[in-house]
Amino acid sequence: MSLVLYEDPLSPWCLVAERRVLAALEEIQGAFGPLRIESFPLRFLPSALSRSERLALVRAARRAAREPEAAGTTPALWLSRHPPHTTLPALAALAAARAQGPEREAALRDAMREAALVRGIDATRRDVLLELAGSAGLDVPRFASSLTAASTERRVLAAVDDALSKGIEEAPALVVGEEWLVTGPRTVEEYLSVLRRYAQSRLGLTRLRVIH
Repeated sequence: MSLVLYEDPLSPWCLVAERRVLAALEEIQGAFGPLRIESFPLRFLPSALSRSERLALVRAARRAAREPEAAGTTPALWLSRHPPHTTLPALAALAAARAQGPEREAALRDAMREAALVRGIDATRRDVLLELAGSAGLDVPRFASSLTAASTERRVLAAVDDALSKGIEEAPALVVGEEWLVTGPRTVEEYLSVLRRYAQSRLGLTRLRVIH
């Protein structure tokens, strides 16, 4: 059974959710395939942040930083003089990296998170993305060509539209078996409870293997 987490690399709460879902999967075996990560923007429209929007992002980042899964993250990105207007360029970068394999995509996601969430660097800027791609081991000329290709933008926008058609309006959002939708970050225990209940309802399992 499939398990898909929609997230944005510039959202600390998405980092929290991803690590908690993975922790829940470690506690249960035999029902689900590997967690698949798909992109969904924290900010979609390329418009300047209002004061209230900036404050909301800063507060959310500060709350996330208090969680163990996001230790070391800061709201510096949203406190900077020129915070990102939209996070779509970051999603386009991940789409461009995916063409070089899932390992390179994951490496770029990690590099973008470290830059944006820890160091407060705008990981939507082209120059930053090219530097991060190099540090993540990507073929940079190939990545740069894909990053600016119209087809990459179309794929990203099509993926967002597909997510919206599934009822996803914000990230993080977990889709379980293409049927259940869990929105917002949850505790490990809550994720584990959802996965167990879904597996029991679909597979008729009365008892799943739990790793202690």
